[in-house]
Parts: sequence; C-alpha cells; structure tokens
Amino acid sequence: MRILNSNDTLNPDESTIITVGNFDGVHRGHQFLLREAVRLASENGAKSAAVTFDPPTRFVTGDANGGQQLTTLEEKVILIGRTGIDYLMCVPFGGAMRKKEPEAFIEEFLAGRLHMAGWVLGRGHAFGWNRAGNENFLHIMGSKYHFITLIADLLTQEGSPISSTQIRECVMRGRIAEAVMRLGHPYLISVERAIGKKLGTKLGYPTLNFKSPPSRKVIPLPGVYAAELEYKGAYERGALYFGECPTLQEHREVHFEFHSFNRGEEEIGTGERAHLWLYSFVRADNVYTGTGELVKQIGRDIETIKTFFIKEKVQWR
Repeated sequence: MRILNSNDTLNPDESTIITVGNFDGVHRGHQFLLREAVRLASENGAKSAAVTFDPPTRFVTGDANGGQQLTTLEEKVILIGRTGIDYLMCVPFGGAMRKKEPEAFIEEFLAGRLHMAGWVLGRGHAFGWNRAGNENFLHIMGSKYHFITLIADLLTQEGSPISSTQIRECVMRGRIAEAVMRLGHPYLISVERAIGKKLGTKLGYPTLNFKSPPSRKVIPLPGVYAAELEYKGAYERGALYFGECPTLQEHREVHFEFHSFNRGEEEIGTGERAHLWLYSFVRADNVYTGTGELVKQIGRDIETIKTFFIKEKVQWR
C-alpha cells in the first residue's frame, strides 16, 4: 500500500475506486467497504484507494466523545494495509477543510488527484460542510465527474449496525472479546519499548515493558489480557498486564508489561515500536497481600491464557 499526502496526484492514466471515512478501528463494516473497493478496482482495471482524515473529523466538528479514538494514524495505516488497498490518502482536517463544500472536495481530491471512477460507501454516509454530500448528491455528481456509486448496507452484529462508538464503549469497559467480534481482528495497540525495573524477572515471569500510548487512544481497564506481541512480522503469544503494579507498593507510571510464551530471538530495543494485539480480558487489576500471592495469581493467569489460545484456535491473520 502506498501512502499519499493530500498534495499527491496520481498519474493521468490511473483511475481509482475509492472509499472515504475516518475508519476508526477499521472494524468489520469498514473492512467490507475497503475490500469492495479492492474487488471493484480489480474487476475494472483500476486501483483501489482509501481517503481518511487526521485528526478524525469528529475531533474538529465537536462530536468527539471526549476525544477518544480506537486507532491512531499509525494503527489505522497498519489495519487498512491488511485489506489490500493500493493507495491511502491522509487529508489534514481542520480550518478551511472543515468548511469545504462536498463538490469542492470531490473536484480537488477525489476527481482531481485520485481520478475517481467509483465510490463505495455505507448507507447513510454523508460528507462535506453541513454533511450536504449525501447519496442523492453523489448520484448527481457522478454524472458530472464520471464516477459510479456503490451504496452498501451496514453490517450488523446482534441486530444493530457495527459502529466505532459501540466498540469504544466495549474496550473502555474491558469487554475485549465483544470488541474483537465487532472489529474482526484483535484490538491493536502500537507501543514504544521502555526499560523496566526487572521486577517480573525477580518474580519468575520476565516481561517486556512498553510506554502507555497517546492520551487520545482508547485503552482498556487495568488488568490482565490474553494478547500477542508483533515485532518485525513475528508474533509471540503471552500475558499482557496494564496498570500501576499496586501490590508492589511503588509509584509507577501506567505502562504495559508483556510476558511472552515463545520469546523470539529479535531483541526489541528501547524506543523501538511494536504492536500488541488484545484478544480477551482475563481479570481486573488487584492488590494482593504480598509477592507470594501475586506470583500464584500470575501462574493462574498464564494457564488461563494458554487454555484460551488452545480452545479458541485463533487464526485471524
């Protein structure tokens, strides 16, 4: 997948089938639209393209739900790249862009820079100033700018449309397994390696330490999770802890600790980036009477997580 900035223009002989959105979480509904764009592009001798915004539009328009997001731009690029999209254009959102009329957006970016031949969108989607760019508007613009419009019904889960809002609520409440069902992939947290205090090693369970992600990133409740660590294309299953280590009675910055069941040979250097994929919530963070009780609980957590991976037979990649 090639990343485009908002000033890039494709070659004149290239046309694209596009889809546009914030794609927060890149959930199953988003994936369907993205893969439809890939499919139609392949069938019509075109390229597929996705257009997204940074920051997300709702952060600027005021509908920010506290300013929380499921995916940072880095994570969004990773997840969209897995759908087979050829081009991803990231458009800065704010200022004049916020008030851009729908036709001006089509003319400048979609027709002018991406040579759009088709647009895949979910039913009810609207864009542009005052959300004036609705389905009827697109049919009119299609005649003027020579593109077709494919409107897809929204995917549902348990009778309700899959939405980023629902998934944010699930993650914040620790309902990771439910979030994963709606996402169509484990919950992704991209993190930076940090130096720990080697306390896990002293307890018999060595861990890799990572800094807490940016404040706008939705993070789950403090506790223990079944997770995988991805680094340089290799995956390690293990136990992820997120919290302040209250049992050890030390003031510590909130961080992530990952205990690997199959530690790879590649060392992750301080400051390097890795990806944590969360599958399921195991237990909430607790204060134990001492390290002995904590070690016993860690042992139980690890057995629970190993059993989870055996029973679930996880195969999402």
